[in-house]
Amino acid sequence: MIQMTISHVYKKVSEAMSLIENLNFYEIESRQVRIIKQQKLNKAYRVLDNFRDELIRESIRNKQKRNKN
Repeated sequence: MIQMTISHVYKKVSEAMSLIENLNFYEIESRQVRIIKQQKLNKAYRVLDNFRDELIRESIRNKQKRNKN
């Protein structure tokens, strides 16, 4: 179980940003290069989607803790 901290949030956002930082879909390139770029973008979306799930789980845990007290 991961304690949601500012450093954890920073790490996850930085990871997603670094994946999409150098993608340039406007340049005309080979099909293979476009596929690789799309795969990198998809990976960034997965990182963000997983992080959103973490936030939801953390929110549920916090609500459960408040209800116990």
